[in-house]
Amino acid sequence: MRVLVVAANQEHKPDPVVPLGAAYVAAAARDAGHDVRLYDACFASTRWPAEIAAAITSFQPDVIGLSLRNVDDVAWPRATSYLPHYRAVAAAIREAAPEAALVLGGSAFTLFPEEFMRELGADFGICGEGEIEFQLLLAEIQAGRATHRLRRALPLAAPASSIEPALDLIDIDRYYRRGGALNVQTRRGCQFLCSYCTYPMLEGAHARPGDVGRVVDLIERLHDERGIHHFFVVDNTFNVPHDHALAFCRALSARAMGVQWTAYITPAGLTPELVQAMAQAGCTSVDLGTDAASGPTLAGLRKSFGLREIERCCQWLHQADIRFSHSLILGGPGETRATLDETVQAINATRPNAVIAMLGVRVYPNTALTQQARRDGLLDRPPGLEPLFYISEAVRDELENLARDIRDRHPHWYFPGLEGNRWQRMWQRQRNAGARGPLWALREAATFTEDRP
Repeated sequence: MRVLVVAANQEHKPDPVVPLGAAYVAAAARDAGHDVRLYDACFASTRWPAEIAAAITSFQPDVIGLSLRNVDDVAWPRATSYLPHYRAVAAAIREAAPEAALVLGGSAFTLFPEEFMRELGADFGICGEGEIEFQLLLAEIQAGRATHRLRRALPLAAPASSIEPALDLIDIDRYYRRGGALNVQTRRGCQFLCSYCTYPMLEGAHARPGDVGRVVDLIERLHDERGIHHFFVVDNTFNVPHDHALAFCRALSARAMGVQWTAYITPAGLTPELVQAMAQAGCTSVDLGTDAASGPTLAGLRKSFGLREIERCCQWLHQADIRFSHSLILGGPGETRATLDETVQAINATRPNAVIAMLGVRVYPNTALTQQARRDGLLDRPPGLEPLFYISEAVRDELENLARDIRDRHPHWYFPGLEGNRWQRMWQRQRNAGARGPLWALREAATFTEDRP
């Protein structure tokens, strides 16, 4: 059959992101013997309706898979829902290909499958990892016996180690120029129990390492054939499991390609041995999923580490000359004015290159945070497609003003919910000038001398 995969995401803040999930699903369909194309709306601006119509007219697909990456930008107090865009994309597909089967998938769909099926009027939907389940659905459609509209894929035993993403269907050179790096994934799943997090629902509640050799082979091929020197390892917490992360670093070091890369890491379980191995393998920056630096808020978010682990982690990173940012969530369970002050002081003391702070906690179904919010009477409606945030009652009325005050006194702190698009042109100029890697990593480590936060 002719299968068209549509990657609907158009978000560019702070950088455009390669539709890696859509590329995996496209590769799986192609491996099953289907004729596959991929339409990526990321760089189409307002041209996407005409481009989708043209792609459908020229290809005449039998099945169209629509990949929904994020529900919204989680940027309180000015959160942007992507639902209107997804509605428009689905309507354009239906208009151009009324006879084609429309299949929904992606992380956003997995979180709210019934809601998206209803809103977008799809024929089928796949929750969870789509590679194998999409192959099965295509076989059923081809045989005329597809009966189950909503399908829930079980997590794979490993992250599709035998399937490489169909990057040949994507303009990866443009992503490299505009995004500063190319995404790769070495494992899926998450063993941690953070109260708000959806990764266990999306990828499974256990870390599932992939084939390190295959990932390094892909990096080497992209380096040698496409001249790509910067990569982003998008595992949700790269350093867990420790032995898998260490094996990746050693395999990458052995190739001696001179590539640079960044990753998401957690202070939980990090060791100086792994930090040094990362640096030797070309890791130049990491994004720390710190969330908070005060005992009550770390406990409220059910983090698996404390302030001592955060401090040691940052010390090791400085010693290895690896730049780092802290990703924080302010206003969560247990947050007070005092815990906010503690977090600001503790984070500044680690001398990060940047701090990226989200305000409030996006509430998703089937998380511990949602259950707690219901018990506390803090939800005025069930979590759904429209952004809903948990904000501690102790700081609810002043959180935005407190964040503005922190931002004004600490230029290394960045609040996506307060900024809108005001930095977008500067970021694009930096990319156009050849900047690679995370833009925050271009900054020197902060030096803070104030006694109060």
